[in-house]
Amino acid sequence: MLFFLIGIYIIYTIYKIYLSFLQINFVKQAAKKPAVVLEQVGYEKAANVAIINEKFSIISNLYSCVLLILWSVFGASFLQNLIVKDDTILQNTLLVVAFLLISSVLGLPFGIYETFVKDKKLGFSNITPKIFLLDTLKTFALTFVFGGLVVWAILLCFEWLGKAWWIWAFGLSFTIILLINLIYPTIIAPLFNKMSPLNNDELNSAINSLLNKCGFKSSGVFVIDASKRDKRLNAYFGGLGATKRVVLFDTLVQKLSKNEIIAVLGHELGHFKHKDLLKNIALMFVLLFIIFAIFGNIPSSIYNALGLNGDGGSFFIFLLLYSPVVSAFFEPIISAYSRSHEFGADEFGSNNSTKEDMISALKKLGNENKAFPLSHPFYSFVYHSHPSLYERIAKLENN
Repeated sequence: MLFFLIGIYIIYTIYKIYLSFLQINFVKQAAKKPAVVLEQVGYEKAANVAIINEKFSIISNLYSCVLLILWSVFGASFLQNLIVKDDTILQNTLLVVAFLLISSVLGLPFGIYETFVKDKKLGFSNITPKIFLLDTLKTFALTFVFGGLVVWAILLCFEWLGKAWWIWAFGLSFTIILLINLIYPTIIAPLFNKMSPLNNDELNSAINSLLNKCGFKSSGVFVIDASKRDKRLNAYFGGLGATKRVVLFDTLVQKLSKNEIIAVLGHELGHFKHKDLLKNIALMFVLLFIIFAIFGNIPSSIYNALGLNGDGGSFFIFLLLYSPVVSAFFEPIISAYSRSHEFGADEFGSNNSTKEDMISALKKLGNENKAFPLSHPFYSFVYHSHPSLYERIAKLENN
């Protein structure tokens, strides 16, 4: 059984690497042709970025596979035998938190390389070692405290609620995910970024006018100092209910015009008006239920194959190790579902600004983020939550 499980994960890894090679070969061929969407220089830079990112992904997937094998063969059982002596909820909670923290430490070399070598070379990263260290320590602290509390609560379900424990654990997990979305912009995000009210009366007035027009109530428009870490542009609506905030990256405010920012926010408001957020929550509800239904009913023989005793801590470790394989089946569904919303949001954004502003904003976002405007169809089918820049702009131009 152990070799079967490892074999399944190796097949999953080969599948991921195959997708990366598909994209690399596609981009190499596309880069030889005349540029689309971006200027020629930006087009070639974006192609180079896409290829480098996929090569990094290949190495990262191979490394993850090696770690999976080591955890499966002896790591998971060793850690459980080291920590779990009396099979108490506290010991199992410490086991899962220890597993999470060790996994994070093992992933640090790739995080350091990506941040300080790859992204520096590609012209994205502004982060300093001090900020990176503080971010890492904060993440570890959040994992230990809040991750530990979540694990402890789900383990209570495992211990007290019989065979139907996974249904209650699913409900609890879904509630926690919604709660995190609720508190993220006001509690979690400020731990990592300074968040200040937008100090631009003209832009602030235009944004609030747009929000009022769309019936979107927010607790304010804020700018975060994203540029201290990264040069990429972004904006999002964070929170749920009364905690909703409009959050702009300072890089976005610096690089886009007022009308282009209104177009970008109009796109995001299009998701709000079309109730895409509620649709995504419903999809997440279904998929999370399936995940818990599968991993909450794993036979004890599978746990035993990894040297685990089949208690609540074993459930978490097996879930964390092998859920990527199950998630791979859902990935194309999630991507297709998300892509189906994007053209409507683009149209909404263009209607609340102009088509020209929307197209100009998309081109600037693509250029500044060095996003290659084309993709291999199968790679896009699996991964992309948005249609390619080329498809989005072509759709707008033909409307």
